[in-house]
Amino acid sequence: MLLDLHVHTSRTPGGTLRPLDVLLRARARGLDGVAFTDLDTFEALPEVRAAAAEAGLVALVGLSLSTAQGRFLLFFDAPERLPSPVELFGPWPRPAVAALARAVTMGAAVVAAHPYDKSLAPASGDAVFTLDGLAALEGLHGRSRHGANDLAVEAADHLGLPCVGGSGALTSLDELGTAATLLREPVRDEAGLVRQLRAGTCWAAVLNLPLSATSAAASRPGTRRDASRTARPTPR
Repeated sequence: MLLDLHVHTSRTPGGTLRPLDVLLRARARGLDGVAFTDLDTFEALPEVRAAAAEAGLVALVGLSLSTAQGRFLLFFDAPERLPSPVELFGPWPRPAVAALARAVTMGAAVVAAHPYDKSLAPASGDAVFTLDGLAALEGLHGRSRHGANDLAVEAADHLGLPCVGGSGALTSLDELGTAATLLREPVRDEAGLVRQLRAGTCWAAVLNLPLSATSAAASRPGTRRDASRTARPTPR
């Protein structure tokens, strides 16, 4: 199952995307679903649920949490039952160590988002080696330069963690699927996604690349280059 694991709506500052438009484009791109991860808010949840019912596509809700040591994608079993991120994790600037400890205690799957992309500051960088509770690193981020993705893949390899992929789509539907995540089993809800992320049965993928395309990140462990969706990845 292929999901774009990192998509923003208009609830993220600077974002312009509507969930229904995202899902319709995701279907056309060959994705099986989308995880909406707005920055520091769950406010789009009702709109996402309505869009999923209309589009008939898997639409999950997570959170892009900003901390003083970078951003993290958090996925919870039942986000509709949660209070606001400020109530959960405190106001900005919030330290990553305390925020991630709180998230893990609540059963969340935690992904370090574009950890080496300094253009999306603050970047986690090598602080990922000091953080407990990470389920995966975002080894492919559609809006990051290849160098930043390569460093994330290398860090995941050193940590023994899987890589996932997400477009980070913010203002353009054309960004959808520029990076995605392959899950071993189909998921229908956030709880299913959390289980697979925590189990490590996930791999970063790139859609619709020409067969001659090359990418250092795509050739490293934890990622795969996917033009046809017929090849299967090799688990690490």
